[in-house]
Amino acid sequence: MRDGRASRVRLAFRFSLDGSRIMQLDPSAFGPAAGWASVEVRLAGRVQGVGFRYFALEVARRLGVAGYVMNTRDGGVRAYAEGPREALERFLRSLQQGPGGARVREVRTTWGAASGTYSTFSVQPTL
Repeated sequence: MRDGRASRVRLAFRFSLDGSRIMQLDPSAFGPAAGWASVEVRLAGRVQGVGFRYFALEVARRLGVAGYVMNTRDGGVRAYAEGPREALERFLRSLQQGPGGARVREVRTTWGAASGTYSTFSVQPTL
């Protein structure tokens, strides 16, 4: 409960080939009406070789946002996250600071509606 209001997140179940049940977030529970959004962040500066992706992973998991982070071939970092707008704003502020040793020189963001595609946050291979 938050501010006296209960929040609901619907879950969908699917089954793997071995018959085990896998929980996933129901995409219909996302979107502006649910207060969910997405943000794509591109960072430039000294952001590779300083633990930036694992820093982003830790922050995302702490805030409960889903998506991914990856290095890019141009020396930058790209992150995509979905979740409550407030959590995404906190995620973005953390990325702007970065981990110790990082020097974020440029941050570009693109905001949008959440798609519900991701149920966890992960580190992806370099793009």
